[in-house]
Amino acid sequence: MSKQAKKIPTNIITGFLGVGKTTAIQQLLKQKPADETWGILVNEFGQIGIDGTLLSTFTDSLTDQAKRIIVKEVPGGCLCCVAGLPMKMGLNMLISKAKPDRILIEPTGLGHLQQVIKDLSGEFYCDVLALNATICLVDPAHLNDTKYVENNHFQDQISLADVLVANKTEQLNRDDETSFMDFSQQLLPIKKSVLWTHHGDFSIDTLSLPLNEQRRSQHLSAHLKHSHAHHHHADQMELMIDPRFERNHGNGQGLFSYGWVFNQHQTFNLMALATLLEPLEVIRLKAVIKTEQGCFTINSVNGECDFMPVGELELSKIEIISMQELPWQKLEEALCDSLL
Repeated sequence: MSKQAKKIPTNIITGFLGVGKTTAIQQLLKQKPADETWGILVNEFGQIGIDGTLLSTFTDSLTDQAKRIIVKEVPGGCLCCVAGLPMKMGLNMLISKAKPDRILIEPTGLGHLQQVIKDLSGEFYCDVLALNATICLVDPAHLNDTKYVENNHFQDQISLADVLVANKTEQLNRDDETSFMDFSQQLLPIKKSVLWTHHGDFSIDTLSLPLNEQRRSQHLSAHLKHSHAHHHHADQMELMIDPRFERNHGNGQGLFSYGWVFNQHQTFNLMALATLLEPLEVIRLKAVIKTEQGCFTINSVNGECDFMPVGELELSKIEIISMQELPWQKLEEALCDSLL
């Protein structure tokens, strides 16, 4: 078989919101062979697409390797419904543009994984993609939290994973690791690999493990019942259009997303913005921002906010995901007050 006719090795990197999927992909990109081109397809629950920006900004730091990494975003829901068509369009463009030697797919932490696997292994892609192991990142602390263990998506991600990766383990001990391994060993079908790691760092060799097509979702009917994320058009039309930013909010599956994209002329006061964002009680906050002290990424899960310096950014993006509806108009006013 010619090189052009070879199937493209493809992996799904899944896990719940905030578990570190994007960080894990960054760690894998560091291990990418210099002579290979990789394509990354990123899907988010939110509307404005920050993970793709984070990955693109990261690849810019990889010097020559960055020239052989192509990132494509499909924002606004889950790959299986936002729908099959946007996913196929994004994936087809990625394959056509990048002609990748490998593809990594990061679906939203609230997507329906069984349907995504079915679509990628179906007749449309069966001669194009070699779908390998599905890799699921898990925060072991979530296994003791009913908010997660009773969530259908969380359960299905673990059930459908070929490889289970315990992440965010920096504050955990040997007993926690033993408990996680005991939990993993009870899962059927048996996992191909179970890993305990920090900062999403695991070997590139994991990508070559095979997919077990016998794994099944525990909640097949949920795919037919779930609500799609949608825009609050009515609320937004009541407000004057502000030339400094675009707002893009949505809700679905019991969550609310609030997003803003500030144009290239807007610069934040870093201290004022940090003072505003750090106390917010939300399950996920992500941002890429321009400030008077340089450009930063912001990554917050359950109230723990990390600011990391990055290279130059064209735009500032902020996205918040919450289980409760937020007073977003007041929050928007406060964001604008944080501008210089």
